[in-house]
Amino acid sequence: MNYSLDAIDDSPLGIERARHLLNRTLSGYNRKTLEDFAILNIHEALDILTLQGNIPDPPLQVFNEDPNVAFGESWVDASPDSTVRFVRKKSLRSWWTGLLLNQEASLREKMVLFWHNHFAVEVDVVSIPAYYYDYVSLIRENALGNFKMLCGKMTINTGMLKYLDGVKNILGSPNENYARELFELFTIGKGPLISDGNYTFYTEHDIQEGARVLTGWKLNQDKLSSYFNPSQHDSELKTFSDIYGNQSISDQGDQEYLALIDMIFAKKQTARSLVTKLYRWFLYYKLNEEISSNIIEPLTDLLYENDWEVVPVLRKFLSSQHFFDTEFQGCYIKDPAEFVIGTLRRLEVSIPEDLLTSYEFWNLFWVTMRDLEYELGSPPDVAGWPAYYKEPQFNQLWINSATLPQRALFIEKILNSSYKQQGVKIQPDVVSLAQATSEPSNPNKLISEFCELLLPVSISQSKRDLLKDIIIPGLPDFEWGVEWNDFISNPEDEEKKQAIKNALIPLLGAIMNLPEFHLQ
Repeated sequence: MNYSLDAIDDSPLGIERARHLLNRTLSGYNRKTLEDFAILNIHEALDILTLQGNIPDPPLQVFNEDPNVAFGESWVDASPDSTVRFVRKKSLRSWWTGLLLNQEASLREKMVLFWHNHFAVEVDVVSIPAYYYDYVSLIRENALGNFKMLCGKMTINTGMLKYLDGVKNILGSPNENYARELFELFTIGKGPLISDGNYTFYTEHDIQEGARVLTGWKLNQDKLSSYFNPSQHDSELKTFSDIYGNQSISDQGDQEYLALIDMIFAKKQTARSLVTKLYRWFLYYKLNEEISSNIIEPLTDLLYENDWEVVPVLRKFLSSQHFFDTEFQGCYIKDPAEFVIGTLRRLEVSIPEDLLTSYEFWNLFWVTMRDLEYELGSPPDVAGWPAYYKEPQFNQLWINSATLPQRALFIEKILNSSYKQQGVKIQPDVVSLAQATSEPSNPNKLISEFCELLLPVSISQSKRDLLKDIIIPGLPDFEWGVEWNDFISNPEDEEKKQAIKNALIPLLGAIMNLPEFHLQ
């Protein structure tokens, strides 16, 4: 294995390296995107992938009558109303799924999901959809920005204050929930236990003092914002453990929480903790001594020295010889978002533009991800999804006796036009997918390029032969060319077109039911 962070050469990526890069940075891509990236060198590719892009318009009211918001208008600034809470949450999760489906060739959406798992917040606990939209907007606006700045803003975000009881953290009765997760999950991490309740990187005393720093933050429901109430803030001196040099934080009013952030981010272990998560998110969950010393440590230094800017770290890592080592191609089980969204995007499934119909389809695919144990907007708890952190299984948890049949069912339904909303069915245009290949009349090239698009690694010749037998069972190769060219000569002949579709749909189904399809 290559343990170097040196960049790969400046030559065009080619299909294989472009495929690996896009598999890890996007939730699916079509053939054109794959071919476009294949002719770029790694620096040109990362220039595109790290573009910030525009912030999308907010979710809209579409599902039923809202007493405060007209159809097609956004509800995010409207007064909270418990009677429409459910439909606003449905609008929010549908909108988010739609953003995933329509993502550009940018790291942003992949990083939004990363931060959603890192700063995990459950929409049902927050309960007020506008607060949750505030949380989602924060991670989207800062997805490719500054980790420290994001952490500071997250500390007083309306969604987070509601989720981890920051609003209950007051003078004389401090609530430790957010302070504990700030240390344990969001920044520096535990490290080995050194005594009862005390860890290598923080102690129970640090949690208690941190909670006192954070007292006084409240929510203004009318303005849908957070504010600082000095009368509920503990203004006495807070002194931390010797892990932090017995540092003291004095009363600084509504800026005091930033002093706590400064103290934690002064520790390089905070950078190391995030870099380790990024490594596992983008490449692989297993670490060894060589990876820790040659990859994690230099990237830790890079994040720390770049004042917590994430993009330099991503560029260094995603351009490295280590990242492109062939051992990492197809070694990672797709999470449900990659499986569902990535499949739809690879097959170029078109969603109707009608507002209600599009939202209904987006919600349908949110439900599909939920059935695969990934409920976007509702991680299982504040630690996020176990598949991203639970040793030793990690991403292997995505495949089990309940989810594997659901994956097969999704493939069957999308290929056979079984998804329907508002009287509209959707299905991939399999003929157009074939026409996008370099030589669709050649069964070997057709199968090769379908596999190239849908699978992360090459498959054996014996598997290719079995796939070819689907479209020309027991016949010589030229028979497929005859059938294809006959159709091309008569494209308006529905019978000939249907015959082609009847061959291509089972072919795609067979490829997508290979074990390799579940990998990236």
